[in-house]
Amino acid sequence: MRIGRRISDKFIAQVQHRDVAVQLNLVLISGVLPVQTNVKWTATLTHVREVSLLGTADLVFWKDRLSKEELVPAEREGKAQVMIVAADAKYMGIRFSELSLSVLVHHDRTGIRLDGAYLLRAWNSRRAFAFCERVLFRTPYRHGDVRVSASARASIQLADRRELVFLAEMQPDDPTAPSREPLCCGPGGWEGPIFLPGKGAATGHDGKFFFARITGQTKTYPFLHGQDSVTIKPVGGCEILAALLESNFAAEQWAVRENATHAKSKTYRRTDHLQTRV
Repeated sequence: MRIGRRISDKFIAQVQHRDVAVQLNLVLISGVLPVQTNVKWTATLTHVREVSLLGTADLVFWKDRLSKEELVPAEREGKAQVMIVAADAKYMGIRFSELSLSVLVHHDRTGIRLDGAYLLRAWNSRRAFAFCERVLFRTPYRHGDVRVSASARASIQLADRRELVFLAEMQPDDPTAPSREPLCCGPGGWEGPIFLPGKGAATGHDGKFFFARITGQTKTYPFLHGQDSVTIKPVGGCEILAALLESNFAAEQWAVRENATHAKSKTYRRTDHLQTRV
């Protein structure tokens, strides 16, 4: 479409500038990691509506999967930690929604501390944005119909080719039930590196990553089994969603931010990581 081409051309022209090497995959999740004190943030979005769903999965499964990337998943009570993050925001005046799937990582195979998250897959509601992410930055992006509700009954929805493939809802079966009280409410956020696919001896490539940060008023809720629900339908050959099922993903907690600020850095080579953190 002509409108889509105008958006894409304008977007490419801006992101190709060396001083604004911007990716739009704001894979920002609830958690606590060491603060990066010397990071130059190249993109900052305000008034972001965000819903994150944190859970656990089989540790052996993800150890085997991430070994090809020379990373090791972070372990908590014998489980790997999975983050499903959805955000609704504006960039260059254009509203878009995103959904990302990540696994927290604790260190690489040599034991060097690399606390952060490994991005498995992401979807963007704008074809032009997903295209630029995939082609210009080699990030694992696809176009998808992403919908996010950060209201009292939080929800995340993803449709691929008009077919529902992922749905997480808070109390979907009883819309008349009173609103759930959060476990806690106050300033919160997360900051750390997001590692991208493509590292390892099999590819012969040096892996890449970027830093991400989120701040804002945060409400956390327990995921109540029997009341809340998660539906995963890995149709259309989406092996990442199939991996969630195979690794027995179990949701544990919601994190909701109705007015967050997201920031991210340029992309670095993984070999630059220690220099960046000094």
